Amino acid sequence: MLWKKFFNLSNRESFGQFVSITGICVNLLLSGVKFIIGLMSGSISILADAFNNLSDTGTSAIMLLAFKISAKPADEEHPFGHGRAEYLAGLFIAAGMIFAGGKLLWMSVEQIINPEEMNTGLFTIFVLACSVAAKLFLGIFYRYAARKINSAALQAAALDSFTDCLATGVVIISIFIYNEFNINIDGGAGIFVSAFILRSGLASLKEILNPLLGDRPNQELLDGIKKIVTDAPEVLGVHDLIIHSYGAKRIFVSIHVEMPATLKLLEAHEIIDSLERKLQSTFEISATLHIDPVVIGDKNFDEHKELAEKILLDIDSRLSLHDFRVVPYKSGRKLIFDVAVPWNFTMTDRELRKKFQRRLIELHSDDRAIIHFDHQYC
Repeated sequence: MLWKKFFNLSNRESFGQFVSITGICVNLLLSGVKFIIGLMSGSISILADAFNNLSDTGTSAIMLLAFKISAKPADEEHPFGHGRAEYLAGLFIAAGMIFAGGKLLWMSVEQIINPEEMNTGLFTIFVLACSVAAKLFLGIFYRYAARKINSAALQAAALDSFTDCLATGVVIISIFIYNEFNINIDGGAGIFVSAFILRSGLASLKEILNPLLGDRPNQELLDGIKKIVTDAPEVLGVHDLIIHSYGAKRIFVSIHVEMPATLKLLEAHEIIDSLERKLQSTFEISATLHIDPVVIGDKNFDEHKELAEKILLDIDSRLSLHDFRVVPYKSGRKLIFDVAVPWNFTMTDRELRKKFQRRLIELHSDDRAIIHFDHQYC
């Protein structure tokens, strides 16, 4: 087939370009047909719907450009690639929805203040019904493609298409009511549709802004990474998992891995390399693992660690520690460790440190603690 000559649909960016060009063709056709019908019938709703489809053509063109840019390899100025160009396309689509909703609201209010006669027939209703079917197909296609290649831009485009279905459906209802009962609800219907478009546009805008601002990573990905690492028999635990996303298939992960201090350096390094390769092949991510050696079988170490864990548990059951070490300090011991601080923890680092020190001195007057606080990113 002809499209196979120009598009490699097994390639993410090429598939995205194919979907974008499909959207351009469908929206351009719908816009032209609706403009003609709107001018012939005098319906402000149809003209507004045509304008909306024309703006959709522009957003599809922006998506096409974004997929072309995101396909570019990393360079000196953009060492992490150009994958976030898709987020910018989604941002543009959401902004376009908000603009279209505002424009329709303004035109609808004018229609209520200065109503115009509508001249519509069954042919108009038939064409608009075909338009609903076309946009429904396009929305389903966008949603399928968004899930297939994990694209925020296509997800926004799918929502936009489903919103257009509602907009055109309301136009059909307003035409039917006008034909049957001679009641012109064109302006009121336009206000209803504009409110829905504005609401959808704002929701889509929020959805797109989240990854740009740095939202919480996908829980399924988090759990999958932790499972693969902790399934290794030599791994005692993991912490400080951080994920940076620069677009689909451009995800960078760092994680601290606790392993027995008795392991030889070369042996531990081989295990870490193997885990990094497995994470990369499983999730298509770039992973960097850091080894934290853990002392095992030392009675003095175990007693002090249990003491520190008990104090933290008494302060707040959500607190946990890692990177624990014990070193001599005058006549006592110095406990050195990191504390993982959960979200919405009310105490400041300084308050928590003071409370821990006070409790530690009550139990072991010669001991002191050096605490580093890790505020969770995942």
